[in-house]
Amino acid sequence: MDVQNSVQLAGVGLVSAATWADVNGDGWPDLLLACEWGPVRLFINQAGKLQEQTEAWGLAGYSGWWNGIAVGDFDGDGRLDVVVANAGRNTRYQPHLKEPVRLFYGDFTGGGGVDMLEAYSDSAMGQIVPWRSLASVAGSLPFLQDQFSTHRAYAEANVNQILGSRMTTAGQLQVNWLDTTIFINRGGKFDARALPVEAQFAPGFAVCVGDLDGDGTDDIFLSQNLFDVHPEDWPLLSGRGLWLANDGHGAFSAMPGQLNGIRLYGEQRGAALCDYDADGRIDLAVAQNGDPTVLYHNVLAKPGLRVRLAGPKGNPTAVGAVLRLVYADHRGPARDIHAGAGYWSQDSAVQVLGLAGTPTHLWVRWPGGRVTESELPASAREVVLQADGRLEVAVPPGSKNTL
Repeated sequence: MDVQNSVQLAGVGLVSAATWADVNGDGWPDLLLACEWGPVRLFINQAGKLQEQTEAWGLAGYSGWWNGIAVGDFDGDGRLDVVVANAGRNTRYQPHLKEPVRLFYGDFTGGGGVDMLEAYSDSAMGQIVPWRSLASVAGSLPFLQDQFSTHRAYAEANVNQILGSRMTTAGQLQVNWLDTTIFINRGGKFDARALPVEAQFAPGFAVCVGDLDGDGTDDIFLSQNLFDVHPEDWPLLSGRGLWLANDGHGAFSAMPGQLNGIRLYGEQRGAALCDYDADGRIDLAVAQNGDPTVLYHNVLAKPGLRVRLAGPKGNPTAVGAVLRLVYADHRGPARDIHAGAGYWSQDSAVQVLGLAGTPTHLWVRWPGGRVTESELPASAREVVLQADGRLEVAVPPGSKNTL
């Protein structure tokens, strides 16, 4: 057990998803946590020792119900940006976000457990009041039935009056940001950008980053929908799986399902990218809660270059490495090798890099910070790169080697 780093992670809160990614470019993968009732938390890896930098990197001000998380170089500057799925705007909470949505918690009933009371700032009353009705809240806080003889009396009470002396021991969490968001890495600081409105129609869960159309820029796929909600709420089912196309500068647009073929109306959860038939196009698998897992075969994208990294013993797929294609006049976006990301999922370690021309070299920053740059044969479709920089041209399964 790593005692020192475990202490750093004590008290991080409710973690929905996590990923390791080298956001500061020093060759040591850093830890990013998507937290519920909290911010996206960043722990910078300083040669094996984690140090929290959530506030320093500009993430502390965005407290949400974060779900899936992934990284990608969305503006092509070589730095890894972050995309995180959130609850979206199509909820009863959105009109009240001028002030934070709150959760008070503690042992309010004396039963030794954790009781909760959701609340928000009522602008008309000028007070913090509970979300739920008396009948709903009294089911878990039965003392309210004696405290309030009418629904009107409960409706006119604020949280302090409802909890009384219990407020002195109550904990409090807050949420002020429900947009599914990308955080653009400016080098030591993140800039937040809400994704297009289509990404806010329903809660997002899995986040997949890859060049889905093969144009040389990395796109985003989001799994969506939440059916299992409180009886006083409505099912959040306005998503059908969303492909967001990147313009290469970090601006995204929603691709209609009738064009890309992705139409999923169930409660989507884990999702992963993998070129399962080795044709140089990224395919997509999406799991659903209570419905079949769906595999989408990509047939229209421009084929890219398949890249396998051969890492050292103990890390054979070179998890933590970052790679880029080098062209005569520019470099392609950075892509990281990760194990586990998105939301309860894992993408293939074999990368498919979209082509924006004919690349001349493959640049890799290996785990630990060592950099190699290897010449690429112009006609290569798949390559294997050894840790010492030696590049081998591979033959994709089912194809003929024409080199």
